[in-house]
Amino acid sequence: MRLTRRGRLTVTLSVVSLAVVLTAYVLTRTPAGRALGLETSPPCTLTVGETTLEWSTAQAMTATTVAGVGTRIGASVDGVAAAVARSMSPEPLQPVTSEAARETYRDLPDVASPDGSAVRVAEALLGHAGGSLNCVVPFTDAVAGLPREDPGELGLTPRADTVRLAMRQVFGKQILGGFEPRGVDSGHIDGSAHYEGRAIDIFFRPISEENTRLGWQQAMWAVAHADRLDVATVIFDRQVWTSTRSLQGWREYRYPGGETDNPVLLHEDHVHVDVREGS
Repeated sequence: MRLTRRGRLTVTLSVVSLAVVLTAYVLTRTPAGRALGLETSPPCTLTVGETTLEWSTAQAMTATTVAGVGTRIGASVDGVAAAVARSMSPEPLQPVTSEAARETYRDLPDVASPDGSAVRVAEALLGHAGGSLNCVVPFTDAVAGLPREDPGELGLTPRADTVRLAMRQVFGKQILGGFEPRGVDSGHIDGSAHYEGRAIDIFFRPISEENTRLGWQQAMWAVAHADRLDVATVIFDRQVWTSTRSLQGWREYRYPGGETDNPVLLHEDHVHVDVREGS
């Protein structure tokens, strides 16, 4: 089959884009970059106003888990701020579990009095400013081979089901969709990860300011845990993050089926999370 001129251009641009991302990774995330005297970037960053915090992956996983547990138990912004600050000092070498996060809240004073900077961090983690958090998945991890998996009893592959269970531990019961015990074969774009049991939709309906904040909190948690859980794609509120292009952070999401203003197709009412396919 011969490609049209437009097709050849698309392929060329895709290859160039991949080459740029790979080169950027090598120069900023590996010893080769350090040998050349180039600055290396942190695994994760949180944008708080005009300030960018540089975090390890363990810090990002800890902070998003503590914030998620705080939302689940109904903690105030001050409570989340105090709990996150306590969990991050000293710097965690391993991410905290949801159980440890709960203990942190139990140990807080009845009236938490965090400083202003801690409150602003909490607000960012709670989704007040959209996709404030980005984490970079090492390129070798993002493209390394994993065994292909078949869907199980719930219609999810083991990797996808691991994500479902991890989300439940942090956020509690959620309204989920995009999978069924016998699988789904319609309702999504051609080639969708949903048809392979690799994707989960977490719904935040109706679309509102509060639900959008909750959705962003969920989406950032998925990004923070992407390397550990083999997350490939996160989509929410017209934005997309992918492990293979994680150096670029959140990008504008364009519906593959063409231009649309449909809020469902643009993922304004649900967070889409899918895991790596394997081979």
